Amino acid sequence: MEPTVGIWREVVDRLTPVPKSVRDEFLALRPTREAHAAAHAAIAALRQAEVHQSPTSSSSDTIRIAAWNLERCLYPEAAARILQRNRVDLALLTEMDVGVLRTGQVHTIGRLAAKSHKSYCYALEFLELLPMPPPQGFPSNGSVNTEGFHGNGIVASLPFENPVVIRLDEMADWFTAPMGSQRRIGNRMAVGVTVSAGTSRFVACSVHLENRTDGNGRATQMHTLLDALDAYAGSLPVVIGGDLNTHVGPGGHGDASEPLFAMAAARGYDWA
Repeated sequence: MEPTVGIWREVVDRLTPVPKSVRDEFLALRPTREAHAAAHAAIAALRQAEVHQSPTSSSSDTIRIAAWNLERCLYPEAAARILQRNRVDLALLTEMDVGVLRTGQVHTIGRLAAKSHKSYCYALEFLELLPMPPPQGFPSNGSVNTEGFHGNGIVASLPFENPVVIRLDEMADWFTAPMGSQRRIGNRMAVGVTVSAGTSRFVACSVHLENRTDGNGRATQMHTLLDALDAYAGSLPVVIGGDLNTHVGPGGHGDASEPLFAMAAARGYDWA
């Protein structure tokens, strides 16, 4: 059976849909780790990167990079305006819905990128098996998820290439022991690309670590991520941004309960 941790490089115009009938079959499976692993292996979208390239326009000598957890992205147009107002060239985005009832069935990262005239790369973290209602007064556009995709991505006005999907260690069980009504198939992950800025090239990575674990669990995920980025980036510089779900201590760099900061520093990374 295919592992849930690893690196995948398949690039598509659109993530392979999972029909509702198949999602219903997944939902009816016995809640076991074996059932989750089999379903995970059957979902092609978990190993794909969806890419849409727009004409790039950034020519500044400096690059502004933002990391933002958009919490499912209820308001992609407003988010795009904020990125434009702050002159962000490269946005590392987490928690982006596509075809999910709770966000009005919108392709959130696609709409955000179109509104800000940027390219995007998107990858799937979880397939949501159950619909969740949107906030009161927000349009639902139906009663079930049309796609059920929830993931992370990159939006950029700079050219990029070679997208990579990095799936991380499962430190919490969202299938057999879901939180609330969030029964899901998938695991935490990162998406990376190689960015060109003038004559320079670097790797940009958007990552979301597990909140339902402790610092050692997140450190395990960070170790897997850094190993994967070493293999992918070679000698290129690397920028990592996203939602690490850490508990930051008084010193601002986390305490002993979050060893991923020291681990990254030992691997040559700085943090601010």
